[in-house]
Formats: sequence, structure tokens, C-alpha cells
Amino acid sequence: MPVRQNLISRRLLAGIALTVSFIVGDMLSLGFGSVAHAANVNNAVINNPDETMLGGAMVPVHQASFAIPTSRPDKALSYGTESVTIELPQPKPSLESIFPVSTARLSDMIRTQTGQESDKEADYQLKSGDGLANVLRRAGYSNTDIANSVTAIQTRTSLRSLPVGMKITISNLGYRFTTRDGRDIYALKDPESGWIAIRAIRPVDTYLTFANGVIDGSIYKSTITAGVPDAAFNEYERVMGFSVDFQREIRTGDVFELLYETSYDQITGNAVSTKLHYAGLKLSGNQLAFYRYENSDAGIGWFDKNGASAARTLIRTPISGARLSSSFGKRKHPVSGYTAMHKGVDFAAPTGTPIIAAGSGVIREAGWRGSYGRYVRIRHNSTYDTAYAHMKSIARGVRSGSRVQQGQIIGYVGSTGRSTGPHLHYEILVNKRQVNPVTVRLPTGTRLDEAYLPTFLKQVDIVNAEVLSRGGTQFAQNDLMSALDDAP
Repeated sequence: MPVRQNLISRRLLAGIALTVSFIVGDMLSLGFGSVAHAANVNNAVINNPDETMLGGAMVPVHQASFAIPTSRPDKALSYGTESVTIELPQPKPSLESIFPVSTARLSDMIRTQTGQESDKEADYQLKSGDGLANVLRRAGYSNTDIANSVTAIQTRTSLRSLPVGMKITISNLGYRFTTRDGRDIYALKDPESGWIAIRAIRPVDTYLTFANGVIDGSIYKSTITAGVPDAAFNEYERVMGFSVDFQREIRTGDVFELLYETSYDQITGNAVSTKLHYAGLKLSGNQLAFYRYENSDAGIGWFDKNGASAARTLIRTPISGARLSSSFGKRKHPVSGYTAMHKGVDFAAPTGTPIIAAGSGVIREAGWRGSYGRYVRIRHNSTYDTAYAHMKSIARGVRSGSRVQQGQIIGYVGSTGRSTGPHLHYEILVNKRQVNPVTVRLPTGTRLDEAYLPTFLKQVDIVNAEVLSRGGTQFAQNDLMSALDDAP
């Protein structure tokens, strides 16, 4: 019996060793480790499964660290190493490099473009009910030339809204007229191509003017005396109107300053555009100065030298050239005779004087309102409203729910409702309560974005240098405008 038990024990141990051998082999084949790596780690070499047995027990094989898988190669390494040239976007070309420059005489353009000499040219006017074809027929054009030239012209401009009175210069080999955007449109009869149409730009000279003076009674009359054009003064008044009440705050002896650019048509000599660059006012010893800043992303704005906006939520005086005829507060009503609170200010002005929106917003009410006559009320935001009364008429498109922009004409001075003469009754409402438009504190607009501030400050330095120089009229191409164009 003991012999039999000993035999069974030896067979059992042999079976266990064989099983361990199979298990270790399977683990190695499945990649759970390697005998060589384990030997390197533990400084032991395992030759067969029996050597893992010690006193009838299996000695485990230890691995001190895990194997780290190799990272995948970068895909970019499989690409070619040839250099690639990237072309930067080209700057916007000037109009002069795209369109030809218009000539003083039609015959000059015909000679330049077709090489032909034309007959005597004459000017015609577009009459009421006329079309371009009728004018050409009066000039002696055949139906074939009319049809072909009009077909060519329609590729350059629309002929649906040509204004009555428009001048058309016509010769036997072509004609031209000027569109509302200031471009000249030519139709020319080419001997090889037939009728062709050309868009040309008007040649202009641009001048820069610095104007200043002492106010004597009326700032408008003082600027006219100094030679300031109406377009420059209107922009000046709009910019300063946010900060100054022209009817109450300006005094004789105050000083105005303007730096503006004027472009003149070389052919006609007429002024075609005016752009204000600087608006200054010495008001009772205090200096106000605002600078124009124009950017393709930021648009056009006016700011002081630190970048604070000249614009405020509302304009204090929404009418030009008016006289303050009645203040805010208690007064004896000129019609009823009773003493009552006057919850606005009155500006006396001639009938038909334009009235502008004091701020951007939505029309809350537009129409007839009892003693107010024709009346408009604008909601600017959750806090501010403005109201305008006694209008002769309300501007087209101004109706309840429509949106208006600051400075947009909303109506015209009249004397409707309970009124003794043409004037504007103007109210500012804060949280639906009328306040004095002259004394109410209005919040300023937003500051210039920090990203644009360095460029703006450079322009301020350029303008200040020009203002502090001798002033006078200078040809703009050599001075400020070229410097502004070069500013980053």
C-alpha cells in the first residue's frame, strides 16, 4: 500500500509539472512576457518547467516593470519635404488702376478708346417722361444704334431711375452721362467691336483746410464768414451737438476750429465731397476736441484724444439754426392763459425746418396727438424716450414700429395742435418721466476698442501737428492725407 501511494504521488507531481509547463508556454505564445526578459530582470535563466519547482511548490517568475509600447510615427514624416510658396493677399487696387479717367470733352475719350474723330458734340437734358432712347432719337440716332448702344450701357449701369434734368453729352460716335455715384458712363461706337460701354472716374483735386475764428453772436454765421462750407459745418454741428447746447451754452468770444478735406471736380471745378477730420471748440475757456477715426472693421466714429466717444445716447438739440423760445418749467401758457408746467423746451424755427432723431431707436408713436398736433415719440432704450410735437409733417417711412438712426430726419417744423407759431416742442423722458433736456446728464457712448487705439493715437498726433502749424489751405496730397494713408 505505501508503495502504491508513493507511485501515485510521483505521477501526480509529474502531471502538475506538465500542466505548469503548458500554462507557461501558452502565456509566452500569447505575449504576456518573455523568459529572456524575466531572466534579465531577476538574473535567472529558466531552462524547463521542472526548475521552477522547489520543494513541491512552483516559484513565480517576477517582472520588475511593464514594457512600454512604441509610439506611432508622425504621419507628416511620410509626406514629401518639398517647400511650398504661399502668396499673400494683394492690397485693394485703386480705382485709377481699374477705370479710365474721364475727359473734359467727349471727343477726347472717343479718340483715346476708338482712334476716331467725332463730329461736334452737344448737351441734351432728360425730360419728364423721357427715356434714354427718346433723347438719342432727338439727337438723330438710328433705331439700330439706339438698340445696340443701350444694350451695351445696361452692362454698366441701370437705366430705370435716371433723374429728370440729367445732362447727356452726345456726338455721332458716342455719348456720356454721370450717374448718381459720381461715375461717368460712356457708350462709344468702335469700328471693330461695335458699341461698347465704359465706366470712368471723374478726376478730382483734394485740398485740406484749417479754419478757426471767434464766435460773434451766431456760430453758423461766424463759420460762414470764415469760409467753412455747409457740409463741413453740418458735420461739425452734429459731432459737437452731443456735448454742447448751441442755443444756450455758446457765447460771444468762444473759438471754433475745423480741419476738413474738400475734393473738387477737375472738369467742372465744383466741390464734390467734404470730409471733416477735426472738430474743436473753446467754450468759456474749456477745450473740446474730437477726431475722426475711420476703419474698415470699426466704421466711422468721433473720439477725444483718449479714445472716448463723442457720441452720447441723445442729442440735446435735434434741430439746426433754431432759437430757444421757451424753457422747461412752469410758465403761463400762451394759448390757454393758465400757469402750468412746461415739460419740454421749444425751438422757434421757420416752417419746414428739418427735425432729426436725437438718438437711434424704435418709433413708439407717430401721428396726430391732440394738443401736440403731429407728434413722434421714439424709444431709445429701456430708460430714454424723446418726443417731438407740432410738426407740419412727419417724414416718409416714420411710423409706429419702424427703426430710425440718430441724425435721421423724422419730420418738419410746423404749428399744428395748440400752437401760436412754427416751432418744435422737444421732450426727453427718463423712465417715462419728462426731464429738462438742457440740464439732464446723458451717458457717453462706448470707448474706442483697444485694438484700434494705437493707430488712432498716431492719427491724433498727425492732426494735432497740422492744427498747430500755420493752418491755411494746402494741397492735401502732400501733407495730412498722405500721412493718414501711410498710418498703420
